[in-house]
Amino acid sequence: MRFIHTADWHLGRIFHGMHLTDDQAYILANLELLLKDEKPDAYIISGDIYDRSVPPPESVKLLSSHLDYVVRGLKIPVIMIAGNHDGAERLDFCSNMMKGSGLNISGIFSGAVAPVILEDEHGPVYFYPVPYADPERMKPALQADEVVSHNSCITLYTDMILAAKPSGVRSVAVAHAFVSGGTSSESERPLSIGGAGVVGASAFSGFCYTALGHLHAPQNISDTIRYSGSLMKYSLSEESHNKSVTLVEIDRTGNVKTGEIALIPRRDLRIVEGSFKEILGADDPLNREDYVAVKLTDREAVYDAMNRLRSVYPNIIHLERTEFSTSGELAAGRAGLKHSDMDLFTSFYLNVTGNEPDENEMAIVGSILEERVKAEESL
Repeated sequence: MRFIHTADWHLGRIFHGMHLTDDQAYILANLELLLKDEKPDAYIISGDIYDRSVPPPESVKLLSSHLDYVVRGLKIPVIMIAGNHDGAERLDFCSNMMKGSGLNISGIFSGAVAPVILEDEHGPVYFYPVPYADPERMKPALQADEVVSHNSCITLYTDMILAAKPSGVRSVAVAHAFVSGGTSSESERPLSIGGAGVVGASAFSGFCYTALGHLHAPQNISDTIRYSGSLMKYSLSEESHNKSVTLVEIDRTGNVKTGEIALIPRRDLRIVEGSFKEILGADDPLNREDYVAVKLTDREAVYDAMNRLRSVYPNIIHLERTEFSTSGELAAGRAGLKHSDMDLFTSFYLNVTGNEPDENEMAIVGSILEERVKAEESL
């Protein structure tokens, strides 16, 4: 069984005021050429299809066109789940009707064990979609009021899956979660406040392969658990990333081999550093249309630097004066901003009670803080 694993497309993303739809369309067009060439048995998309729960119309049109070509044109089955950025109900629309066409969408977490079964020359492979849902939505679906964290919810659910799975059958989990051991980037929205959103890798140990979404850097959690990474670079912390999709091969005994296939963007994201004079006069061998963050090393004032730099880099997204950005009170202020609301609560609780809050107390406060974040995002 050979399949392509991808995730975290974030269609409709606006990056430093730049609409990325054309760039995303460019990469999806290249992905279509890749799929046509590789002819995989399946195409796995592990969540965060859209960048927000109500995506712009052009993003919906782009996704529809892409999936239509893959499913109807190339006859490749698709298994797609919702991530934390997606509107689960919107993504789930007409999903039951689409399954017959080869488009398998799992938007809403139902708690039901419902594999997508695909066949190769060695027999069936069971794909188990685990769409993102917070513990408050998972608990009633699992009929388990005692669970309080993502880890306990997902572990309970994967235990249910493995108990129901036919013995000896090859299996793949498709999930959107922050699995312990992963390296995060600045562009990912936290799944929860504090550490309650972290899922132990052992929750997925019973599967031949786990196709993860959420973290934007391509990375292995183990030999069988992997993040494919995001479609594009969505923060300056990803400047050094090499974006890719993962080609997965599962043999007849369930052993897995993976390989990365690079995604070449229409415009890259990179950092350019030097004096104003050096940058203006440099013979940059790379694409000047790239999304560029400039770090100026000048100590003296530079008049209208941003607009003047646009003559060299029309898609400049950020300007930083390195000689003035890391000293004194400014650095101290930035360090203070790194403390989350949950960090401040934990420190306050420890100071008042002499003890650290337990898991249940962390979950309660985390839920309150998440509701505040959601309310602010809806304004």
